[in-house]
Amino acid sequence: MTKKEIQKLRNFIDLVAENANTSIGYPFAKGNNYHELYSLLRYPLINLGDPFIESNYKVNSFTIEREVIEFFADLFRASKDDYSGYVTNGGSEGNLYGLYLARELYPNGIVYYSSESHYSIPKSIRLLNM
Repeated sequence: MTKKEIQKLRNFIDLVAENANTSIGYPFAKGNNYHELYSLLRYPLINLGDPFIESNYKVNSFTIEREVIEFFADLFRASKDDYSGYVTNGGSEGNLYGLYLARELYPNGIVYYSSESHYSIPKSIRLLNM
């Protein structure tokens, strides 16, 4: 990185730190110590594809992703060996994928949602041509 880019990055970090001190934030944003996770930031963890199928790209967190999926499969009493899933990056991606699955299973289905729904719902409906 150039000196100018480094300074720009430092300025951004300072701004984020300043704003974080006065932000209520999302529920996950406050009161957590992520220090033990810092060492993972140097690795390009990318979960390509299905977490239940061996990947050619080995720098992934599929083992942890499978644990999360298995936790919810047990919680919802899914039939053993008859479930799948993946961990999304957030609510918008989860809503998009849920609507995608609904469209694939029920191509003539109708989506009902209210004005109080997450903002990603109408965006996802448009994106998926539902």
